[in-house]
Order: sequence, then structure tokens, then C-alpha cells
Amino acid sequence: MKYIIRNVITSCFLLGSISMSAQPTERIMTLNELFSLADTQSKTIKIFEEAVSGASKDISVAKNAYLPNIDFSASASYNGNAWVADRNFSNGQSYSSPHFGNNFAIEASQVIFAGGSIYNNVKALEIQKKIAEWDLTAHRQEVYFLLTGYYLDLYKYRNLLTVYDKNIEQTRQVIRDMHAREAAGVALNNDITRYEVQYQNLQYKRTELLSLIDIYNNKLVTMLDLPSHTEIHPDTTLLCKQMPKPQEKEVQDMAFRNSPLLNRNRLTLDMLNKKEKVIKAGYMPQISIIAGDNLKGPITYEIPTIDSNINTWYVGIGLKYNIGNLYKTPKNLSRIRSSIEQSHVELTSSEENVTLDVQAAYIHYLNSFELLKTQEKSLQLVSENYEVTSNRYSNDLVLVTDLIDADNLRQSAEVQYVNAQINVIYNYYKLMYTTGTLNSINN
Repeated sequence: MKYIIRNVITSCFLLGSISMSAQPTERIMTLNELFSLADTQSKTIKIFEEAVSGASKDISVAKNAYLPNIDFSASASYNGNAWVADRNFSNGQSYSSPHFGNNFAIEASQVIFAGGSIYNNVKALEIQKKIAEWDLTAHRQEVYFLLTGYYLDLYKYRNLLTVYDKNIEQTRQVIRDMHAREAAGVALNNDITRYEVQYQNLQYKRTELLSLIDIYNNKLVTMLDLPSHTEIHPDTTLLCKQMPKPQEKEVQDMAFRNSPLLNRNRLTLDMLNKKEKVIKAGYMPQISIIAGDNLKGPITYEIPTIDSNINTWYVGIGLKYNIGNLYKTPKNLSRIRSSIEQSHVELTSSEENVTLDVQAAYIHYLNSFELLKTQEKSLQLVSENYEVTSNRYSNDLVLVTDLIDADNLRQSAEVQYVNAQINVIYNYYKLMYTTGTLNSINN
């Protein structure tokens, strides 16, 4: 019996622990907190961070060309006896030779002139690293903007849930009042049925909202690699934030300075110019300082062979020239110059596209303020209309259908007003994303 009781208590404890761990964890998060989490958790961002790290290593490898080359060799050998004969291979004679042979050699060389190929190759790789950094910035902002969209959708649906909960409670109160009026004989059961249908419609829309909240919450949790039971609640002060209204020229200048696309294209053009100089260096010889030392034995160029070691050293200047570059380099130059011309065209096209995108985003942002103002006025009007209609219905001056119509208008206006508020914020962040400054926004 004690064993059974102990097992029951243990099972209850474990079930309680599992139940507690399965409870959702609520986290109120700002957009900046989402961005900070993305920097450490997003797999997409990590991929491009690795690309930047790889570009840094490529530069280190390329700089090795500035360092001297040092070659060392050592060998041991078995030497056979020497045989000497006349030129017609007659009168041959063998001479005994020391059988053990050794050779130690070291040579160092330092390039002092290569036509600028080493310098320009390193510079090209440094530019390639900057391009990788702008690629990282571009994809980081893509992740930020995607998170922003999910975050604001989640905010919108949670706000709409509050709106529907309020309307559901108001509808319940209307139904209770109608039952009281029916008991007093001044309302029909058919009127109550109409409003009960209205109530069921609101409940269905609320269920839809809960599903959408779960969907967008899961998207955020997955992107940020948070525990699956995390329940994200947006910062409620976001709607209270005073949104700035910059001039169009200001945002166009921001885009010209900060757009990852424009900066990447500019750097690509610069990198191609460096590569052109590397190719041109093929016309130039490579000059190096060389020094070496050689210790070997026995001395085999004497007959009979001398069983001794001999050490020689040297210092000098080496010249190397690839004659094949005379007919290979022009073709390589033609190809790189074609790429440079193409890069010029791409930069011009990108500048035009960014200008148009920023202009469109700016117009949408300004229009969102006008839409918000319109929806705010609409909400005021339909709310006043609902109050009047409700009072008139209480005095039996209008039909229940009029009250339902007024209620539907009010609910629709409340929904549209919430959407308009979120729309202003979304268009602002989209404008900042278009200018390449999304990561500089502070909540």
C-alpha cells in the first residue's frame, strides 16, 4: 500500500511538473528586442556573418604575398663508384667513391616589384569584404522587416481581439436588455434572435482572430528560435509613439547614403577597377631579391671524388616574366572592362530604382496619416450614430434592424481605425527599410 501511495504521489508530481512546463510564457517585447534577438538567433544572419569572416581570412591569405618565400631541402643518398672513359667509351676505368652523400639547401626570395598586382589584389579583397558586410546589412534588414510585419500583424490582431471582446460584451448587454423589454411586452422575440445571430457572428470572428494570433506568434517564435510555448505580446506603447514626418529630400539622401544595394554596387565597381590593375600588372616583370646557401658532400665533380663537404652561398636579384601574358592579358582586360561598363549601368539603374521605391514608400507613409484621420472621423460619426440609434430604439422609435445596422457600422469603424493606426507604423518602417536605415530606429 505504501508503494502504491508513493507511486501515485510521484505520478501526480510529474504530471504537475509537465503541466506547469507546458504553460505558455508571456513576453512583452519591443521591436528593438526582436531585432536584438534576431542578431544572435537568426540563421540567415549567421550565414552572412560567416561570409564576412571568410572574406577577412581571404585578405590574410592574400597578404602572405608580401612575405618572403623560404625553401629548405635536405637529402641523404647512396653514391655508387665513379666510372670514367674516353669520348668513344673506350679505356673505361672505375674509381672508388664515398658511398654516403648529403645535401642541405636553403633559399629565400622576396618580391620587391610585381607591377602593383599584390597591392591591388589585397585592395580588391578588402573591397570584397566590405561588399560582404553590405550583404550582411541587407539581409539583416530583410529579417528585421519580416519580423516587423509579423510583429505589427500580431499587434493588429491582438488589438482587434480587444475590440471584438468589447463588442461581444456590449452585445450581451443589449440581449439582456431585450429580454427585459420582452418580459415587459415591448420587444419581440424575433428582435432578440436577430441580435443573437449578431452575437454568434462576433464569436466566430473572435475565433478567427485567435487562430491568426497563434499563426503570427508561431512565426515570430520560430524565426527567433524561442521556446515553442512562448507567447509574445507587443509593446502597447507603440501606438502612442509620435511618428516623424521627414521631408522627401531628407529620406532620399538617407537612401543614397545607406542603401545596401547602392553601396554594394559602388563597391563592386571599385573592386573591378582594382582587378583591372591586377590584370595590367601582367605586362610587367616580377623582380625579387634572392639569397641562398647550399651544403653538400662528397665533392663529385673531382676525379677521384673528394670525401668532403662543400658549402656555397649566394645573394642576387631575380627577374621573372611571363611572355604568354603578351597575348593573354589583352583578352582579360577586354573582359574586365566590359564588366566595369556593365557595373556602371547597374549602378545607374539601381539609383533610379531606389529613388522610385523611396518616393513610393514616402507617399504611402504620408497617405497613411490621411487615412488615419479619415478613419478617426468615421469612428466618431458612427459612434455618435450608434448612441442616437440606441436611444431611439430604447424609446421604440426605430426598428431593431436599424440598431443592428448602426452597431455593424460602429464595429467596422473600430476595426478600420485600429488597422489605420497599425498602417501608419508599418509604412514608417517600410520607408526606413527602403532607405536602408531600419536597424537605426529606436523604439
